[in-house]
This record gives sequence, structure tokens and C-alpha cells, in this order.
Amino acid sequence: MPELSIVIPVYNGEKYIKKCYESIASQSFKNWEAIFVDDGSTDNSPTILDNIAEIDSKVKVIHKTNGGTATARNTGLDIATGQYITFLDCDDEIKNDMYEKMTDLMESTGADMGVCGFYFKLEKESDQESETTYLEEKYYPSSFYKNQAEIKEHLVDMWDSDLLSNVWNKLYSMDLIRSKQLRYRDGHVYTEDRVYNRQFIENCNSIAITQECLYYYIRERVGSTTEKYRDDSFIIRNKEYKEFTEHFKKLGIWNEKSREYTSREFIERIAGCIENVFHAGAKLSVGQKYNRIKEMIRHEDTREAIKYAKCRSLKMRIFVLPIKWNWTPGAFVLGYIIFFIRSKNPVLFHKIKSAR
Repeated sequence: MPELSIVIPVYNGEKYIKKCYESIASQSFKNWEAIFVDDGSTDNSPTILDNIAEIDSKVKVIHKTNGGTATARNTGLDIATGQYITFLDCDDEIKNDMYEKMTDLMESTGADMGVCGFYFKLEKESDQESETTYLEEKYYPSSFYKNQAEIKEHLVDMWDSDLLSNVWNKLYSMDLIRSKQLRYRDGHVYTEDRVYNRQFIENCNSIAITQECLYYYIRERVGSTTEKYRDDSFIIRNKEYKEFTEHFKKLGIWNEKSREYTSREFIERIAGCIENVFHAGAKLSVGQKYNRIKEMIRHEDTREAIKYAKCRSLKMRIFVLPIKWNWTPGAFVLGYIIFFIRSKNPVLFHKIKSAR
């Protein structure tokens, strides 16, 4: 039986599949199985995946109708046989010793969850070649929290570091997943990782962290990927705010620190929702955009959270002033400015965002 199961959801990833497989096959750690879940791809991904499985018996390919990342990962969970499991996005990159170092971390500590730092990366693509335009390290000091009490003591800091927001920089104990029947909850667009990690943390007894950055998260491919308008972005973020509140209450650590973190995260996400309104383009009139922003900043949860949020950077404090003042015209103007910067200079946008 393999020590590590690697689950890779694929949807129309023909440009990246081969490189993704090669990055797994070239790992210094060899005791793995790779489970590629084709989530109803309409490009050449199914054929490429089947060809890889024919030449490598450690690769499993599952074809399913399109259902989203959560359902694809659950499909992988259902057939994984490893002692540990990890999740990899097919268009990201990993260091060739990532899984060796992460399994060593799990074995040396006996942790239920292992976490590593990662690189936040922007790339510019042209003629099948890519060039890194922005690179930032995300890490948390190497630590081992050996029981629930220690996890609770440091949990807000771990969430605040952004290291718990994703699943691909982690190894999870399959014994715990199987015993608690932990699955991804469907329908949580761009929050499913946090939902999964919250439920895992609520059930785990130990977390080991290495500050070494071993994963490259490709946040955006400039010129080929743009932020899309989502009509329900505020609804999603508002739900996340409520669920984080319940998460800390369930663990018995709803206090001044966790409330400030939860409120700040929500307010900063609202800033992103305001900027996102302008991605609607001609779908919404100026008046409709204005009213959407007005609804967000006047929402009762926004008014409650703004009382406790303490934004850290000067840029963010300036941006949330219209929210604090309940001033829709100011929020509208600042939202458009951020949208303009993102459209014209994604690197500058992400530098501003990372400084928040």
C-alpha cells in the first residue's frame, strides 16, 4: 500500500497535466499513488490522463461528470489507500523533495496534519512559455502543537498567517479522515478549502508545521486568467464570516482575538466584493453597481464586524474608511480604483493586496 495518496482534480487542464505528472514522478519520495480525477473535461485532458495511466501503474484516473472541485476531491478521497493524503492542483508547482520532507514531518511528529509554507506566484504566459512576474513567500514558524489545548492556543495566529486557508500545502492523516468520515462540502465556491480545514481541525489532535516553502501556488496567469464577476460573492463571504464565528465558538475560543480576526477577514473580503462588482462590466448599470455596494456596506453583519476589525496596513485602513463611515460614494470610487489597478497592473495589485 502506498504511504501517500495524491489527489489531483482536473478540469480542462490539458496544458498542465503532463508537467504536473512529471513533478510527481520526479519526487525524491517514491511511495505514492496519484489519483487524477477528470471532472468532466471537454478538452483533451481525458486522453492525456489515460495515456499516463497506461505507462505508470501508480497513477489512477477517474472520469466523472462535472461537479466542481469539492466533488472531484471527494471522489479521490473515496478510493485513496494511503496512510496520508494530500491535494494538488494540476496547474501549480511543487519542489521535488516536497513529499519526502512532508512525510518525514508526519512520521517524526505523529501529527494528524502537516503544513508547509508556500510561494504565492504570478506568471505571464506567451507562446506556451511562462515568466514569473511576482513571487512572495507565505510561511509560519516551524512548530508542533501536540494536543487540542496547544492547537487552540495558537489557532487564530495560524489562520491569520494564511497557511490554513488551502489544502494543497498539507498532508492529512487518512485514519482520522476515515474515522470521522470527513468530506468536502459541495457548493462552497472558492471557500471549500477553508471549510474542509475547519472541520479537520475541529477533529484533530496535533498539527506539525515547517516554515520551509515547498509549494508554488499560481495565483494568476496574467493575460490568460482574470477575476470573474460573481453575483453571490458577498453572500459567500457573509456565510464564511458566520461559519468562522461558529468555528471558534465550537472550540471554546471565541474571545477578543478571534473576534477581531474574524471581523477583519470579513471586512477585507467585503473590500474584494466591492472591487468585484466592477468586473460585471455591462451586465450591471452604474446604478445597479452602486446599489450592490450600498447593500454590502449597510448589511447588519458588516456594521457589526467593522466595530472590531483592526486593519493592519495603511492602504487597507484607507480602503475600509468608506465602509466604516457607511459612505457608499467613497466605497464606489475606491472600488473602481482598485479594479482599474488590477486590470492594468496585476503585479501592483497583488503587492498592495499582500501588504494588507
